[in-house]
Amino acid sequence: MKRVSIADIMRETGLSRATVDRVLNGRGKVHQRTRDAVEHAMRMLSAPASSPSAAGPSADIVLRLGRGMTGQMRAAWERRQPSGAFHDLYQAEEAEILDVVSSLCEDAARPLIVAAKNTDRLAARLEEARGRGKRIIAVVSDLAANARDVFLGIDNRAAGQTAAFLIGRMLGDRSAAVGVVLGDLAFRCHEDREIGFRTGLRAHFPRLSLAGEAQGEDSAELTRAAVLRLLKEQPALTAIYNVGGGNAGLCEAVREAGREILVVAHEANAVTTPLLRDGAIDYVIASDPALLVDQALELAGAGALPVPRDEILNDFGVYTRFNIPHFTPIR
Repeated sequence: MKRVSIADIMRETGLSRATVDRVLNGRGKVHQRTRDAVEHAMRMLSAPASSPSAAGPSADIVLRLGRGMTGQMRAAWERRQPSGAFHDLYQAEEAEILDVVSSLCEDAARPLIVAAKNTDRLAARLEEARGRGKRIIAVVSDLAANARDVFLGIDNRAAGQTAAFLIGRMLGDRSAAVGVVLGDLAFRCHEDREIGFRTGLRAHFPRLSLAGEAQGEDSAELTRAAVLRLLKEQPALTAIYNVGGGNAGLCEAVREAGREILVVAHEANAVTTPLLRDGAIDYVIASDPALLVDQALELAGAGALPVPRDEILNDFGVYTRFNIPHFTPIR
């Protein structure tokens, strides 16, 4: 087993020497997310070296996503064994994200893969790094055009329109009230899905009215509380489209309220698949997260970006309990 130094761990994680030292020696208060990052870096760095032909490309990744999709992307990342750090920043505040990104941006030579809220401060930091030659690859949720070189994901407005179509066709030619669950519109994917949903309802199903919104920040607990309030305020609500995470909380709220609600959600993962199989979710709109990781690492390792456009849009599917996709974990 290869000897791993504090400097090695600092380089892989983007953490300070003091923070790494606290984790290794059990001193002071350290967030579990930080401890996980250090332990993962130690495992990766101490593993036997791969042959040059098998070694993955050099890149870092920062994900501020829900638990289900992050888990799928971590599994794909570890299968590829890239030289770089995997940062799971679930529910992290902007200051923590900026600290991690700023540290990783010090090395302009190593590409950075990012899924995060599209804030002005993050965009400015990434734009500055791009000016020094750092390659920035946005995945899942797009960033400002000046903050990244390319976006990898799905057409999120088309996904929102697809949700409107599913709900509209299921409810038929009758007047009905529907609701939408938002994570945070600072995520471009959430904003685009919500815009697509509204556009689809207005253009094709004018008898359906968007009666209310619930904001859950991709948290099961917050989503549950927000949806319970929405259902109480809107007793005639017949369908809900969730543009983000927190699906366990959404389904728990519907069950607690004793309501029959048509539910359309996103992603097929360890959270949503059991809910889909049990009938708590009717449809999920999803694409393969492993494909996204593979594409991002290929672009990270490419000498030059091989596409003339600034986005690569993957196909997405509509899944029910009868056609659960191969890329979702089986429970």
